[in-house]
Amino acid sequence: MELKIVYRVLRKISDWSLGGFYSDVYIEGQENVTSDGPLIIASTHHNEIIDIVTLAATIPHRRYLSFWAKSSMFANPLARSIMLSSGAIPVKRNPNIGDGSVSGSGVSSQTSLFRESSMALAHGGVIGVFPEGTSYTLPTIMQVMSGTAWAAIDYVKWARDKNGLSKLTIVPVGIVYTDKARYQSRVYVRYGEPIVVESYMPELFGGGADVQAVTKAIVKQLTAEMERQMRAMTINAPDWDTLYAAQMARDIIYEDPANVPLRDWLSVSQNLVDLFTTSSSSATLDAAKTALTTYYSLLHYTGISHSSLTFLLPIKSKPLFIRLPRTVRHVLFAFFSFVFFLPPMLLHIPAYIAAKFAAKAFAKEGEVETEAQFKVIFGGVGLGVGLGVGLGAALGCLRKYGGLELVWKLLGKTAQEGVLGRLKRIVIVLGAAYSSVYLLVRWHNALVYDNYKRLKTLLSLHKLCLGLFPQRPASLEDLKKYQRPPVPPQNRFIKKKQDAGDGDSPVKNTCLPSTRKVPTRKLIKPLLAARKQAHFTLEAYLKTRTEDAEVARFLFKMRSRSSVE
Repeated sequence: MELKIVYRVLRKISDWSLGGFYSDVYIEGQENVTSDGPLIIASTHHNEIIDIVTLAATIPHRRYLSFWAKSSMFANPLARSIMLSSGAIPVKRNPNIGDGSVSGSGVSSQTSLFRESSMALAHGGVIGVFPEGTSYTLPTIMQVMSGTAWAAIDYVKWARDKNGLSKLTIVPVGIVYTDKARYQSRVYVRYGEPIVVESYMPELFGGGADVQAVTKAIVKQLTAEMERQMRAMTINAPDWDTLYAAQMARDIIYEDPANVPLRDWLSVSQNLVDLFTTSSSSATLDAAKTALTTYYSLLHYTGISHSSLTFLLPIKSKPLFIRLPRTVRHVLFAFFSFVFFLPPMLLHIPAYIAAKFAAKAFAKEGEVETEAQFKVIFGGVGLGVGLGVGLGAALGCLRKYGGLELVWKLLGKTAQEGVLGRLKRIVIVLGAAYSSVYLLVRWHNALVYDNYKRLKTLLSLHKLCLGLFPQRPASLEDLKKYQRPPVPPQNRFIKKKQDAGDGDSPVKNTCLPSTRKVPTRKLIKPLLAARKQAHFTLEAYLKTRTEDAEVARFLFKMRSRSSVE
């Protein structure tokens, strides 16, 4: 049995990272992953390294998960031992390049490429692959390439030649992040229906004349089935406007994304996308999409969330005698909650600062999929520094004021116990340090979500106060640029044409006079007007769809359920 010490350490770090950065992780379809036997996990890939972290932390039965890595990383003997201990599999080139066609020598070009994968699968291993070929941020799955299917076919051929067995299962996985780069957002993971590759074998080994043509046809079928499931387990919209409109409608209907049960996040979001995706346009639909997209855009550029804005300035304002006691209770509760949260928060400050700095310094502008990984990595380093400094300071204080000697006396220890006694002391200190770190992190994680949300609300209140003071408004020409959300940059690894937007984002064209930065305070009044318009047009559009009983029942059911949870 392989120890895979590096893998165990990395998996534990993955557990900590996923549980520390995201507030909740919901997993479905665990029954589709067997506890043993060769398996390929074919996952969506929209959040860089965090996708690997998510799979390693959530795979059922805690199975060891191996990923393809460049063979050049195995050249050094020490590096090779570390990579192998982490479960990495060396490959010489991108498995998604090429179509497995026969070379001039008559040998499939994929044979050498997948040999290591076949060896890992032959030992009952699990290989994690990303059929999309790259990580990206787009409103829909853009491509599912054939490398995974070729790896599966190559293995069953290899296994059949070796021992006559060809059992292999592919399990597609959908990973959906409620807001992948935002701290304390949530993750939905779905393990799809198993694709039993063995069921394709009669056709593959049926003795047909054109083996290569049959193989390509099976690869195409496997790839199509993976794509079908991956699309069904993720949110897919035809364009950015539809996706933004659906997201904004969801936030308005539920008032806060946190009110949508995570188990229903995918169905709620996709149903709203479908609601705004119709073959025939109408005035009410166009008006709703425009208003919702504008409101979404202004929220983005002001850095205010709809939930914070609704809490501070409700659309339907209640009388003062009702609002005042509620506000006082909220302020008092927030104060005492913050005081109780203060000790672990102070030790996490280096993590907050490091994560914020890393995201700005290393993530490319507009590439949302790269932000979370830098926040997690550098935030973890910052957390280690904060906890180390805190524990060192605590130990120094105990030494200075005689606290350690008091502890030893209470434990019945003396300074003349020799080497064994000193070893016992070291063990006690390390155990106390580990217990302290564990309790402080759990303490922090239990309270951080509510306090982080209150901090966001407080910052939003500050922006609203500045924006509601009398001041010279921004010009209509300048405001126009803020009515379109920014579109992520083109991904050169995506082969299909990408929606590039209309180029009116102020992030893209800051050098032009017409796109000069407008202060956030001057966007507040347009934001409030946009919210009102978004509410009005959304309600008007929903009324035109009342004949769609299924959608109406679905929205009502979800809204009523979220209100009681």
